[in-house]
Amino acid sequence: MTRNDVLIIGAGPSGLFAAAELARHGVKARLVERDLQPHHEARATAIQPGTLEILDSVGLLPQFLEASERVNWSRLYGPEMRVIGSMSHEGLDCSCEFHCSLPQYETQRILEGHLVSLGGMVERGVTATQIESDADGVSVQLSHADGSVETVRPRIVIGAGGAHSVTRHSMSEPLEGTTYRGNFLVADISMPAPIPRCEAGVICGSNGLLLLAPLPGGRWISFQDLEDDIESVSAEEVVARVELRLGKKYRPTDVSWHAPFRMHRRIVSRLADGRRFLIGDAAHLSSPFGGEGLNAGLHDGHDLAWKLALVLRGDASQALLDGYMIERRMADHHVLAVSDEVHHSIVDVAKAAREGRAIEPAVVDPITAALVRNSRAMIDVDYWGSPLVVDYGCGAATAKGPRPGQWYPDWARFGGTSHRVLVFGESAERDSFATMERRWSGLAEFAHNPSVDPVRAGLPAGGVVLIRPDGHIGFRFPSADAEAFAALDRHLGSYLNPNAAVAAA
Repeated sequence: MTRNDVLIIGAGPSGLFAAAELARHGVKARLVERDLQPHHEARATAIQPGTLEILDSVGLLPQFLEASERVNWSRLYGPEMRVIGSMSHEGLDCSCEFHCSLPQYETQRILEGHLVSLGGMVERGVTATQIESDADGVSVQLSHADGSVETVRPRIVIGAGGAHSVTRHSMSEPLEGTTYRGNFLVADISMPAPIPRCEAGVICGSNGLLLLAPLPGGRWISFQDLEDDIESVSAEEVVARVELRLGKKYRPTDVSWHAPFRMHRRIVSRLADGRRFLIGDAAHLSSPFGGEGLNAGLHDGHDLAWKLALVLRGDASQALLDGYMIERRMADHHVLAVSDEVHHSIVDVAKAAREGRAIEPAVVDPITAALVRNSRAMIDVDYWGSPLVVDYGCGAATAKGPRPGQWYPDWARFGGTSHRVLVFGESAERDSFATMERRWSGLAEFAHNPSVDPVRAGLPAGGVVLIRPDGHIGFRFPSADAEAFAALDRHLGSYLNPNAAVAAA
């Protein structure tokens, strides 16, 4: 396998993380980026708790915690800074009960350094200008900054080039959906603010909407609504507009970057065609009010990498890559639904405030509040219904444990790149256990009564559970007998290729 077996187009967060994850799983990818230098624009800034869980599993969490601001609360304010709604990350069942806020260029700096540490690199000044598919594979034309042109034929192309992805266009896959009404303005500013720096707040008043979230160095990322007839705004006008929305009580002292933009809810109908795969903004666009877009792209890259690596190494069948299309569409549609709900709730309050209508604080019952919190934190990713997920007789999630398809809460502590089989309780099937361990050696690690709580795996009375490399539960059986091991063997064999020597014995 050579570096040209996988070509990743676009070195934003999604492309960088996909390349690093492939390298961690033993596959070198070629990563090209048309820009000669990394950008220095804040852009997407929120790193959600569910994403921090993924970063923790690959050893990157300390770097992100050191570089970022921690956000414990999100609040929605009406006129006179009256709290209309709020959400805390406290009580989340994951390693971080907060989300991190840092400029996108800092996220990319950390991810690129991680990729380099794994032996990878970014080829800058290389633009994919044309992608064609034929019966024998995919042909990609690459134009270099020095004017030279090369044509490559990788086994796999991963499109991570953003909303204008050449990979997506080559697949004739439009981003279907809608563009939200209204124009908006994003700005990276420095200022004293009416909210604490452990909070992200949206302030709605008669003069418009303003979102503020902390950035390192005493700065803030800000969103505000923009009149339809305004096409550009100067830095001085950014200052005046922010000051107006804060009742002239607070004034930005510096504007380092700003840009008008539109918000979208869009997704492709298919994420892959067998040779070409789409991740991040090339595949889906969601409202920035939800703070999930960059995160969903990292989740895409994390999910695709372990599946693609197994297939390219000959350890898995095409069924595993088919699972990427099924599972990530489930997750990406969920992201769009959550961000859409957040978008409309904010816009509706902003409209009422602008029109001078009364706004009553939202009343939410505790169970609903917890579900919303988990969705916003992106720890409720659920692949139930995927052919890569099966449950034998355990039913739905237990009171304290997840069901197959969901994340195993303690998965990040395992590390590594293998599947893990956890067997809880007494088992008389030691021979079956040993046979399974040999048959799936190199692909799955087996542990009998590991030092983790079986309730957290949804098996309070014992049994067998399979934790996939992405932390999701892929299989569960409420006993540890011969029937359980036979069922596990069938499930693993539905997409993995067993140890050839043992399988033939």
